[in-house]
Parts: sequence; structure tokens; C-alpha cells
Amino acid sequence: MGILFGFKLFDANIIGDMRLLIILITAISVTVIQYGGVAIASEISISESIGSYTAGCIRNSAALSINGEGYQVIRLGRGRYFGNPETIDYIESLSKKVNEELNGILLIADISQQTGGPILDDHSSHQMGLDADILLWQHPIAKNRTLTITEREHIHPQSVLTSDEMKIDEFKWDPINGEILKVAASDPKVERIFINPVIKRRLCTDYAGELWLGKLRPWYGHDGHFHVRLRCPEGNSLCKSQKPIEITGDGCGGDLDSWFRADGRIKKKRKSGPSVQKKLPAECAAIMNGMY
Repeated sequence: MGILFGFKLFDANIIGDMRLLIILITAISVTVIQYGGVAIASEISISESIGSYTAGCIRNSAALSINGEGYQVIRLGRGRYFGNPETIDYIESLSKKVNEELNGILLIADISQQTGGPILDDHSSHQMGLDADILLWQHPIAKNRTLTITEREHIHPQSVLTSDEMKIDEFKWDPINGEILKVAASDPKVERIFINPVIKRRLCTDYAGELWLGKLRPWYGHDGHFHVRLRCPEGNSLCKSQKPIEITGDGCGGDLDSWFRADGRIKKKRKSGPSVQKKLPAECAAIMNGMY
């Protein structure tokens, strides 16, 4: 018995052979991916940070849920709640500890864009999903309920320094901030944390001699949030780590003192020319163009 296709009669046996051929081709394709196509499988399913913190991208990023135990994500419209899966796990673990051990809440700001890459407004880093900004603010409403999307869009880091930027403003500073930073820096996945020099100086007094302070690196700004930077995850062969911290101990001596003038003010940042985006790794082109 034949089957009519496009006014031509095809024998049923031929149709059966065609079906068998399709099944065989499908089986071969699956086998290649499972056993002979490591590169194919990795590009399809494995997450990877590629390049450097200031010139990179993310293959198959993970998204941080907008709410979780001990945290809420702010300014969702920016689309910067994606990262390497290790970053997402780190934030969730840190937030859980802050909630359970300190009865605190974390407001999570920028991590990275979905594919990573340059953020053209206010970051030179945050490009491969291993950086995360966390506010130094125990938001009173967020501690009691889930914020609305609109409320989150209008939350920005609030400086904890006095107006002359020489001291901590005791009215704005919550002692829980020091404990949060201690927990955050104590995780071995953390490479460094950027924080304002004035804040580090305060912590050097409150936690004198504690070695986790060595991971807190003084940097301009960062007076309303802290910036966590994770190490390159194991197996991410295209990820380039930052130069290791060159100090030993808590970094509260000459390393920190060098940031201040004789009058106690932070030294002014040296002027530089227009910032130029560094060249991205070749692998980022296809990722950022949505090819995989």
C-alpha cells in the first residue's frame, strides 16, 4: 500500500526507511554530545566566567532570585542580577547567615548583566559575574516586608560618612555592618572587598588584629556599599584572577595610612584620561551577541 505525497506515490517501505534514518541521525547526534563532544556540551550547558573583572563576559550566567532568605534585590530595571553560579551561591549563603546569626537583611545591588560585559554608566568592573555590590543599610521597611518593585527602583546607596567625609556618621552607621563584613570576608571564595578607607579605619579599631581585615581593600567611593570580588572558580580556565593582595596581616598599618593626608582627609584620586574599554576576549563576541 502506498502513500500519496505531492501527487507522487511513495512506497510505505521507503517511508519506513526514512523514519529509521531520522532516528539513527538523532541517536548519533545525542551520542556525539554525550560522549564525543565535550566542547559542544560545555558551550551549551556549563557556566563560565571569561576574561577579567574589567574586560570579560559570562557563558550561561545564573540569575539571583529577586527575594531570598535575608536579602532583596534592588533596581531590577537595570538587569544586573546575573552572575557566575558561585557568586549566586555566595550571596544566598551570606544572606542566610546574616539573617540567622545577625537578624539582618542585605540589599543586593549590581552583580553583572546576563551575558556580562561592559556596563557603560558607572562600573569598569562587574563584567564576568564575580563582583557584587551590597548596601551598608539595614533598610527598616525591607526588614519587615518584601519591597515592591517600585520601591526597589528608588533605593540607592546612602553614605555612612559625615559631610566632610572624614569620619563615620554615628547616626547612619549600624554596628551590624562590621559583623556583616566579617562574615562576608571570611569566606575563602572571596578574593577581596572594596570599602571606603574611612570605613576600614573604623573597622581596624573595632576589630583590631583580625586577619579578615586584610581582604578589605581601601578604595574611593564605597561609602554606602561594599563591593565583594570572588576568586576565579575552579574549572573556569578562561578566567583571569586579579593580582594577589601584597600585604600581610590586617592591612591596618602603613597600607591604610597611605590613603590619608596629614589633616585626616582621604587623598584625592589622581586624574586620568578618558576611560577606554579594554579589549574583550574573542570568546565573548558570540556570547554577547546571543549565539549561545
